Amino acid sequence: MLQLPRYVCPLLESPSRSGSLAVCNLRFRLAARVFGLMMAILLMAGDALGVIVADFSGGNSTTVVDAYPGTSGDGWITPWMVNEVRSVTTAGVLTGSPLPPGGAYLDVDIQMDSIVTNDDYGQACVARAYDSYYDDFSAALPHTIQFQVRIDESMSAGGNFVNALDRYYFFDNTSLVNGTRAENSWAIFAFGNDEGTATAKHWALYNGARDSGAYDPSRFVDTGVELATGRTYDFTVHIDPVTRSYGVEVSSPTDAFSPVSYSGLGFRTSSYSVGRYLHFGGKGNRPADDRAFSLDSVQILDNGATEPPELPTADGFHGIWYQNQWVGPPYNYKYSGGFATYPQQIAPHAYYSEEANKTFFVYGGTNASNSTIYHMISYFDHETGQVARPRILLDKATTDAHDNPCIMLDPEGYIFIFSNAHGTTRPAYISRSREPYSISSFETIVSLPAGANNNFSYGQPLYVDGQGFLFLHTLYTNDGRTLCFNTSSDGVNWDYDWNARPEIARMPGGQYQVSAVSGQKVGTCFNYHPNNVVNDRTNLYYMETSDMGQTWTTAGGTSLTTPVTTVTNAALVHDYQSEGLRVYLKDIQYDAEAKPILFYMTSYDWQPGPTGDPRTYHTAHWSGTDWIIRDAFTADHDYDFGPLYVEDDGTWRVIAPTEPGPQEYCTGGDMVMWISQDEGATWEQIRQLTHDSEYNHTYARQPVDADDGFYAFWADGNPLGVSDSRLYFTDRLGTGVWMLPETMEGDFATPELVYTP
Repeated sequence: MLQLPRYVCPLLESPSRSGSLAVCNLRFRLAARVFGLMMAILLMAGDALGVIVADFSGGNSTTVVDAYPGTSGDGWITPWMVNEVRSVTTAGVLTGSPLPPGGAYLDVDIQMDSIVTNDDYGQACVARAYDSYYDDFSAALPHTIQFQVRIDESMSAGGNFVNALDRYYFFDNTSLVNGTRAENSWAIFAFGNDEGTATAKHWALYNGARDSGAYDPSRFVDTGVELATGRTYDFTVHIDPVTRSYGVEVSSPTDAFSPVSYSGLGFRTSSYSVGRYLHFGGKGNRPADDRAFSLDSVQILDNGATEPPELPTADGFHGIWYQNQWVGPPYNYKYSGGFATYPQQIAPHAYYSEEANKTFFVYGGTNASNSTIYHMISYFDHETGQVARPRILLDKATTDAHDNPCIMLDPEGYIFIFSNAHGTTRPAYISRSREPYSISSFETIVSLPAGANNNFSYGQPLYVDGQGFLFLHTLYTNDGRTLCFNTSSDGVNWDYDWNARPEIARMPGGQYQVSAVSGQKVGTCFNYHPNNVVNDRTNLYYMETSDMGQTWTTAGGTSLTTPVTTVTNAALVHDYQSEGLRVYLKDIQYDAEAKPILFYMTSYDWQPGPTGDPRTYHTAHWSGTDWIIRDAFTADHDYDFGPLYVEDDGTWRVIAPTEPGPQEYCTGGDMVMWISQDEGATWEQIRQLTHDSEYNHTYARQPVDADDGFYAFWADGNPLGVSDSRLYFTDRLGTGVWMLPETMEGDFATPELVYTP
C-alpha cells in the first residue's frame, strides 16, 4: 500500500494543537499542489492509488464492478443505487464533457416532481456501500475518501438554486437514504440561501456533536468556497471512526481559488458501524428545480492499516430486554422479558463445531441502559469448560429484539452472522469471520439498506451438504410477511438479486415460518395471518425442496406452484381457523427416515392470561401417507418457546418454560425437560431445570449439531418491566443450569452452576 508523507496529507497532522477547526496556511496550498502532482504521476504510471475505486471505466453495465449501476466487488458491497422521494433521477456514464483528468464520469440529474411546492420538497441520492475488508482496508479504521464533483446546474441569479431547501449534499450513512439523516458521520452541503451559519452558494461542512444527530443549522462551518457552474471540485475527506471526527480538503483542478482545509469536525452521530453508504445527491422545493452534477474519481484509501480490526469486547454477558404491545395490568404486555435469543423465526442461534470442539453462539446484547441491541458473538470451549469474552459485531441502533442475529458455519469453519431487520425501516447485513473458527474479526459480505424489497427479516440460514446456503427469510410486502429465499455456494456470492429474490409463500396477510434441513431436503412450516392481523395467526402448512429451492412439494411429493397465494392449498396440514384456534410455531425436525415433525402450540386468545387456555403444544408427524397430529403438554403463555430434539436413539426431547415461573401468565417461566420414547404419543417431564427463579426464563435455543455439554441456551428477565437479563445453558440430561458470567476479568471465564434439578 502506498504511504504518503505527512506533509502531503496535512490533515493527518492537525494544524491546531487543540484539535479545533482551523484553516491551513500556505503550507497546505503547497502540499496540495505536491499531492496533485504525485497523484498525476502515479496515475500515469498505472499505480492504483485508491484501495476502492469508482472511475466509471466500465460504462453503463450491471455486470462490471466499475460501471453504473455496476455490481458488487473490489471493495464495493453493493452496486450504485438510487433513493428518491417526490423526484425523478436519471443517471448514466458519459464521456463527452469529462472532468479532469478525463475519461468516463457519472452524469446525475434530479428533477423534482410536479407535486412539489414551496412548502414541500423532493430529494434523491445516488449511493454505494463499501467495506468488505478489501486490499488491507477496513472502514472501522481511519481512512480517506476522495471524489470529484462538477456542478452542471446554472448558478446565475435567474436560476432555481435560490432557497435554503435547494441543496447539494454529499455524506455517508448506515443505509441507503434519499437525504441526510441523524446517522450521518460526515456531511458536505451547499444551499441556495443562507442556512444557519452557512452562506448561500458556499460549500459548508456539518460539525456534528457526536450525539443523537438532531439537525442544528448553527453547526455548519462555511468554507468560503463558492458554488459555481462548470467548476470541478476535488474533495478529500479524512475519517477517524475511533474519535468520531473528520476533516475535509477542498480544491479545484480547473479554478485558481485557494484550497482550504478543516480538521476536528465531529460526526453527526454518536455511533459508527462498517458497511458505509456513500451518498451524492440534492434537494429542491419547486417542480422546476433540477439538481444536475457530474461525479468522478471516487477513491477510498486506507491510512496505513495492515491488519484487520478486532471486534470490541463486552465486560460480560448482558441480554436485551424487550416488550411488544401494551395490554395493561396485570400482565402489562402481549409479550416481554429477556429476549436475547428471541424469536423462534430467527434461527439458529448456536452451532457446535466438532472440528473446533466449540459451540459458537450469537445473541442480542445491550448496554447498561438497555437503549440499543448489540449483535454479540461468543463460544463455549468444550475442552476447557470456559466461555470466551463476548464480542460486539455491530450496534443495531434499536431495542427491537426482532433485529436479533443468527449464525451458520460453512464446511471450512468460517462463521457467518445474519443481522436481521424488523420490517423495512432498518438495514440488514451478512458478515463472515476473517478466519475459520475465530470470533475476533469479521468482514461485511452483504449490506442491504432499509426500504421496500431490500433487506431481510426473520433469517433462517441453512447449509445443505455439497450445495451451500439456502437462506430462508421474510420480506415485508404489501401482502404482509412474505416468505422468500436466496442461495449461495459460498455465502459470499448470492445467486439472486436481493431486489428480485424468489418467493415461496405470499398468502394475503402474510405468514411466519420455522425451517430445518435433512440431507438434501429443506422444509418449512408456516401459518398465515388473516386480514393481515398478526394476532389472529392460524392454520398449519408445510412444504419442502430437495433442489435448493428450484421446485417445492408437499410432504407427500405433490408439486406446488410458488409462491402459494391461497389460504386453502395443497401445503395445508391442518385447518385450525375453522376451529377458532391460533397457531404459534415452535420448531421443525426430521426423523431417521427424513420425515418431518412439526412442533407448535394452539391457543384460544392472543391476550395473555387464562382466556387463551388451554395453550397446548402439538406434534404433527408425517407418516409417509398422512399427518399424525398429537397433543403434547401445556404452558401458560402463547410465546413460551422451546425446541424439539430428535435424537439418534429415537428419543424426542423438548426444553421449554412450561412451568409458570415467578411471573405467571407472562412470557416464559421455569424451564422443564420433557421426553417421549414413542414418537410423541406420550410425554414425561423428567427435569424441572430452573426453580425459585427471580425472573421468567425465555426462548431456549438448540445449537446445530448440539453437543451434550451445551444442549440449549436462553435468557431470563422480568416480563413486567425493564430488568437485567442473564444468559444460561444446560446439558443434554439436564444435570444442571449454568449462568454465563455478567462480568469478566480476562478473555475466558468458567460459567457458574446456578440451578440443579
